[in-house]
Amino acid sequence: MSLRMLGAGLALLLCSQFAHAVVFKEPQLQQLLEAEKFDALEQAAQQRLTQAPDDSQALAAKAIAATAGYDARQLDAAAKTAQQCVERAPREAVCHLALARVLGQQVLIESKFKALSLLPKVRASLSTALELDPELFEARSKLAQIYLLIPEFLGGSVAKARELEAAIRSKQPEQARLLRSLIQARQDKWDEAERELMAVRVGNDAALAEDVRNAYGELGRHWIKDKQFDRVKRMYVQLQKDQPKQAAAYYYLARLAQELEQPAEAIPLFEQASGLAGAEGLPIDHRLADALVAVGQIEPAKQAYRRYLASKRAEPGHLKDARKSLAALG
Repeated sequence: MSLRMLGAGLALLLCSQFAHAVVFKEPQLQQLLEAEKFDALEQAAQQRLTQAPDDSQALAAKAIAATAGYDARQLDAAAKTAQQCVERAPREAVCHLALARVLGQQVLIESKFKALSLLPKVRASLSTALELDPELFEARSKLAQIYLLIPEFLGGSVAKARELEAAIRSKQPEQARLLRSLIQARQDKWDEAERELMAVRVGNDAALAEDVRNAYGELGRHWIKDKQFDRVKRMYVQLQKDQPKQAAAYYYLARLAQELEQPAEAIPLFEQASGLAGAEGLPIDHRLADALVAVGQIEPAKQAYRRYLASKRAEPGHLKDARKSLAALG
């Protein structure tokens, strides 16, 4: 696997925010995390730390809040905060989870070679979090995905991913089904991966729901490369039915329309996505602007590019492309 391909895979795996199953014991922090109010999460954490500097929940929350963006200085500070959490509460899974999240976000803004050096630390933090709390699905899922993504010389292992799936097969069958889908995709068993994925029923499990959305996106990209557009649309419509309040399916359908050179159809789908949960974590305005340019709506396109450039959660790669596209419009 080339460093370029590995970097793309890491971005897909690590750029998503923590899935919002129960991470914090403190209800206020958990509620803010679930609402993706990361600024408020940081403020609440800081207030708790003023009263109790060793509060592990607050230290973890402060670190996690910084992972909403890509600011190198903030992430460096967050890494120190997460490490402090680990040192003061080494038996708290949330501290190790927070450290893994911060290190994972740093992977996205570092050089490929430095990113590779961080991966063992991410893997170790996730492993420790899972050992301390075997029910913490996001730690299990991200660890399995790292095993599937990275080459063997860096610790990758399909067998280890299978072990993580087998350990929850009886207690958490839907989560196990999702992991089986990921394993089959890694082995290029795409038909089997699709069957498992589309059979997953997430219920109220937000952590599983997020991983399912990401898996639909990845599987859809594979079928798009294979020119199986009707298949892709069927998948995305199913996701739309399963998770109607989430932006992802609308965004994926809009991107499919762009792939089919149907920008006019993509525009309303992007606009629908922008008002739904999870929208801030997707490059909607960037892609909407591209579609607007394609139909000749230049001024609205400029406004959409500018909105994206002003977003705290804009991804570095998308930022570069959006700046270039905006500059080309004059």
